[in-house]
Amino acid sequence: MYNLPFTGNVVTDVSPDELITNTKSGVPRLNFKLAINEGERGAENEKSHFIPFTAFGSLAENLASSLKKGMRATIVGRLNSYEKEVQIGGEDKKLTMLGFTAVEGGPALRWATADVTKVPAKGARPADSYAGDDEAAPAPRKAAPAKAAPAKAKAAPVDDDNDF
Repeated sequence: MYNLPFTGNVVTDVSPDELITNTKSGVPRLNFKLAINEGERGAENEKSHFIPFTAFGSLAENLASSLKKGMRATIVGRLNSYEKEVQIGGEDKKLTMLGFTAVEGGPALRWATADVTKVPAKGARPADSYAGDDEAAPAPRKAAPAKAAPAKAKAAPVDDDNDF
């Protein structure tokens, strides 16, 4: 399935404490909606679409700590369909629901700026620190053995003819 870009306003109050839930396997999950407006504001053809997204893992954590309600965002997602059982008029019905799984996202920068902070990988240490004061610093690396210089290629013959 193809990934599609969406730019709109975040309409869910996104916060790491409230919206991040974990899947059965313990992976963080964030559910949120993006409002995408179509047509000119105030015109008869103006429409608003509220698109549901689900993000998983580190993307869910990073979006929850970066996006706020009302913020303009660009989300790249793939279409996801699933069945849901509901009651309609006292009868059990199976509906096919559509949503998008976010694969990338961030603030929309057409009318805004952003300060990007790289998040270290889980379990990784900053490059300029050691595991702790009680542990010895890692041993310096040995220099790699010198490699023989590659042989020089023969020069191509010079074409002195002017063909044009």
